[in-house]
Amino acid sequence: MAKYTVKLSAAPKGHEIPTLLKDVGGWVGKQTHGTLGWFDALEAQAIPKEWNPDKAARLRRDAFAFLSLPDGSLLALVNTGAKAPPAVALLGSEGEARTVANSLEEFLTLWSTGETEVDDLDDEDGASGREALAAWLKAKKVKVPKAKSFDFAAWLDGDAAVASPAAAPVAAAPRAAPTALMKKLGPKTQQLASLLGRRADDPEVIAYVTGVLGKKVPPSTSENNDSVNVEAAKHGVELVFSHEVLNEAFPQVPKTAKTFIPYLSFAWVRSKLGEDVLGVPWKATSEAEVTKLLGPPTGRSAAFADEDELTVADWSYALDTAGHVELQVEFDESVSVTLAVKSAGALMRYPDVTTGLFVGYAATRGLLDSSRFPAHRELLAAVAARKAKGSEFVKQALPRGLWSDHLRDAPGLREMAWRWFHNMNNLWITADLKKVFGKRAGPYGHDEPKLDDDTWDAVDKATAILDKRFAAWIAK
Repeated sequence: MAKYTVKLSAAPKGHEIPTLLKDVGGWVGKQTHGTLGWFDALEAQAIPKEWNPDKAARLRRDAFAFLSLPDGSLLALVNTGAKAPPAVALLGSEGEARTVANSLEEFLTLWSTGETEVDDLDDEDGASGREALAAWLKAKKVKVPKAKSFDFAAWLDGDAAVASPAAAPVAAAPRAAPTALMKKLGPKTQQLASLLGRRADDPEVIAYVTGVLGKKVPPSTSENNDSVNVEAAKHGVELVFSHEVLNEAFPQVPKTAKTFIPYLSFAWVRSKLGEDVLGVPWKATSEAEVTKLLGPPTGRSAAFADEDELTVADWSYALDTAGHVELQVEFDESVSVTLAVKSAGALMRYPDVTTGLFVGYAATRGLLDSSRFPAHRELLAAVAARKAKGSEFVKQALPRGLWSDHLRDAPGLREMAWRWFHNMNNLWITADLKKVFGKRAGPYGHDEPKLDDDTWDAVDKATAILDKRFAAWIAK
């Protein structure tokens, strides 16, 4: 059977291959392909300039790749400083950049336990090979050195840390006070729920993730990697850290010019947690069984965003009096439990001229929720009266883009708008506006509407097709 390809005889110019990497490479080269996960080669190579042309010189000077993954991603050894061991970083095929381990020794240990958070290496098919790797590490007496946590994304950015607000003292999540229902949760669920909405650098979050779950807290997120999952399957918990929480109570916190300190924004809770939630058995087999315990569902939803049939029963509860953290129990053939920071959906994350046109139209048709803009009521009124353009409102009132909850909470409106902005169910803002204004080649190779300014003449020209889309929700 085929063995892994290993080429570690020479390092790229300016680098040296650590003895441990050579030794483990010799061992990996004798293993059957697939038994240690799915990767193309253990090979020392210079990092391709194309991965990040702007940072190529620094990357090639201070790092080299040593493992290639099937999707084109690379693992690299990064020189973090004279007093620290080289760290292992992921250079993702889509531009993701994150630390995998603070040393080669830690990486090999994580690999041997299936906890690298690199799917191709943690694949279940590699269990036998990982056990053999663990035995090899033990025989070689490989120990993980103490090393300061390394943030590859921030290092790659290269800019000095932003003084404010990242350097400010970590504040508790803006949740006012726990609700009575919060106090009915089991101790493990309640502990986790109390951490939702806190920053990744909060000492209590760090203590929970590292001490209770035995995992690492992601030090930052970035535009290319705006969320990071931390899975602790043995503890029945999977966490999501993200800086992209679309809720004004959770502003983005810059760490460097292009990286952010994320919030603990979402958590899946599963049976291995060791306690039920509100008395609901994990093996409940029907909606009726859950209803008997919790009462009628508080809502229903579709299983997928492009479906209309509301097949999923859910019971949603606020866990803090400010309404920022929610518990949701769902039944769709089985029970699922989540904890989440209340967050809207992004209709248009990076506004453009079409966003301004839509906002102008929406203001005149009563589609926007005016209560969401207390600081910009006069400007919104000016847009509704056609005395200001939608793009002016976007620039001043929507610095983080257009969100689903910027629209009125009318039945079906936000769902329809989500589909229209995201090209679902044969609905698409771009297709509609191309019909109205014609099309031209856009900057990224895709056709776009011939529209350079959201004038009121342009809004009027598009109104007929927009009225057709939003007829059911236009204020009378």
